[in-house]
Formats: sequence, structure tokens, C-alpha cells
Amino acid sequence: SSPVGNKTEGCAVYAFWNISSGWLCRHLFEQYEYSLDTDFLKNRAYPVMKGAAEFYLDLLTEDNEGYLVLSPSTSPENHFKYNGKICSVAVTSTMTMSVIRELFNNCIKASEILGIDEAFADLLKGKLGKLYPLRAGSKGQLLEWDREYEEPDPHHRHISHLYALHPGNEITIDGTPKLAEACRKSLELRGDEGTGWSLGWKINMWARLFDGDRALKLLTRQL
Repeated sequence: SSPVGNKTEGCAVYAFWNISSGWLCRHLFEQYEYSLDTDFLKNRAYPVMKGAAEFYLDLLTEDNEGYLVLSPSTSPENHFKYNGKICSVAVTSTMTMSVIRELFNNCIKASEILGIDEAFADLLKGKLGKLYPLRAGSKGQLLEWDREYEEPDPHHRHISHLYALHPGNEITIDGTPKLAEACRKSLELRGDEGTGWSLGWKINMWARLFDGDRALKLLTRQL
């Protein structure tokens, strides 16, 4: 997540990312959900989750629409075009905001389960409604950044902006059908190509969309 230098040292498109702590925290909360071990939640998971949430609270700032965003942000490991140039750092990104929204929600749940930190949970609740929302683009796809930019690689193997569908669960067929359809459109636009792990993510995405035939097609391709 540190600043990066020339091409031999790293590139912002893959090396600048200050959202990793939030993503790691989802695994902590998932362990509690599977085990229902409140001692683990109280003594190990929640303190780390709270620390990450406090970090993001300090970084959030208002954009020109009045939404809270974490800026600047990237969408690992994709690019976009701006004024004719290939760029990777934007005002904010969909994955960034999805991870933060998920972390805040999980911290609130943990607070309620443990019966602690009510004031901190209330603070997070107040911020949740102000976070930059998920939005669809001109093709019906889920937007990847704060606005719709031209994509130099429309079939890029990364689908970081669909984090809220998988591994997250903010977007679901039953709960948010319009956003689920936007994810479906994004997957269709990106296509079925990809490296092994990329196909693995797409398989899970299609499964979350209840499209077993498409998931099987990609699983066969991966194997």
C-alpha cells in the first residue's frame, strides 16, 4: 500500500492499494460466522476490524456530490483512459467503496453481537448512508470507478469492481436484483477468458448469479 516509484520498483495499478486491511477483515468476520465463537470475535477479530474501520474513517473525504470517498484509489489491476492517457489512479473505485461498506457493516454486526462499542457502531451507521454508492454505466454494467471512463482493455481479466457480488455479499439476486443484473452485464462484457485464478473468480461470480451452466462452462475451460 506504499507509494511506488519507477517500473522496476512497482506500478500504481498493482502496487498502490490501501484497502487490503479491509478485505482481510472479511475473513476474520467470516470465521466468526462459521464458528459462532464469540471469544474469537471479541478478543481477536473485532479489535482488528475496528482498527481498520478507524483507519478508513480518517481517510474518507467528501467528493463534489457530497458523498464520502476514499481518494485516491485504484481498481486492481485495471486501467482507464483520461484525456487520451492511460491511467490507473482515480478519485475512488467501486472495489474500494465496497470493501469499506462491508467492513463498516461487519463492525456494526460485531458490536451488536458482543454488546459493546455502541457509540462507535452509531458513528459507522451515520457514515454508511453517505458512502459513494454503486452505480451502473451506459451499457448497464457496474461502473468500476467514480465515473465512466473509456477502458483500453475491455476484456481485462480482473473484475475487481464486482467484489460486492463475490467474495462480498452486498449484491445478491434476491436482495439487489438491479445491481446483480449490472454485474451480469459486466461479466458478459469482460468475456470468459482469463488466467486460472481469474476464471476461478468468474466461476464464483456466475454461481452467485445462479447461472450454473455458465459457471460449468468456465470451470471446464479452467480445468
